[in-house]
Amino acid sequence: MCCCAGRELMAYARLQVLSESRGAEPSSTILSIGAFPQMTSWGGKWGDRLWVRRLWRWLWWAIRTRMNDGVCSVEITNNHVGFFAQMVWCLYILRYCERRRLIPDIRLTGDTYRDSKRGSNWLCHYFDSCSPITSGGIARKVRYTKKISAWGEMGPPIIGRMSLSDGACTFNKYLRPKFDIVQNVNDFWASMATDGPVVGVHFRGTDHSEEAPRVSYEHCLNVVEDYLNTHNWTRAVFVASDEQAFIEFIKNWLRSTIPIYSHNDHYRSNDSDRVPVFRTALGEGGYEKGEDALVNALLLSKCATLIRTTSCLAAWASIFNLNLKVILLNKPYEDKLWYPESEVIRKADTEYRPEIRD
Repeated sequence: MCCCAGRELMAYARLQVLSESRGAEPSSTILSIGAFPQMTSWGGKWGDRLWVRRLWRWLWWAIRTRMNDGVCSVEITNNHVGFFAQMVWCLYILRYCERRRLIPDIRLTGDTYRDSKRGSNWLCHYFDSCSPITSGGIARKVRYTKKISAWGEMGPPIIGRMSLSDGACTFNKYLRPKFDIVQNVNDFWASMATDGPVVGVHFRGTDHSEEAPRVSYEHCLNVVEDYLNTHNWTRAVFVASDEQAFIEFIKNWLRSTIPIYSHNDHYRSNDSDRVPVFRTALGEGGYEKGEDALVNALLLSKCATLIRTTSCLAAWASIFNLNLKVILLNKPYEDKLWYPESEVIRKADTEYRPEIRD
């Protein structure tokens, strides 16, 4: 690309940001190479419009953060993906800021996990942020906030591989679970009164067959029983699931063998309900749905070994505890393999125990 075209794109991007920050709608030509005469011939020659769009997105982010005096301000509004899927988006943005020495300003404003009495940003319902400046200081700097409603709108923050240890370091640098969340987790764990290792079991059901083959309850039970037989020093089982029927199934089969515990969640799907909890009764019990997700992930992370189906919630337990041993019962379909599950599968000590069907 010639320098002149690059300068034209930069100047146009600056005008677009200024226009949008004043309340105007961005021009419909922002993705059109035809808006730049020098770029038209280049684009036609190489047929690489996708590359130009990616350059545009990079410039767009760079100019916005410069206008915000080093603050990367992003608002995520989404009611269609779960708690930890949106936390993955946050993690990529935080890592982008960390690598570029920017100050992150992330707001999660969807209705799924938000409680209007606690504020408009549900990220602050569950986490304390670690920032070099106050929220008031950030507000004074921000002139433009990037609004995102889908993963494809993320742009530049989705660059390069992020390991589990990278994700854990970035998370711990910027976010801390709220004191009452941590207290809830610690109180529950103490109430189990175990004097040895606990094995965790997590079953993600309801609609998850769209992303990975569904595992039968019986296969999960067989793997748990095999594990207990070969690890007879295990003192308890902690089980979590979005399906109430699975919790009852595991308890009924194992309660005479070993102490088994589950958190008293506010919401779980009924046997006949294949809709995930976070998509039911939108706007009702938002905080409690998020609390259930975070508390269960933190409890699973305290286990010595986690036997589970593929799940973003359970995969985050491996970010909270990098030493967590995982026995995986299924894998996502190729086009559904996302972080952090992609990194859990890469780990040398992750064991794969798929269900063999006739």
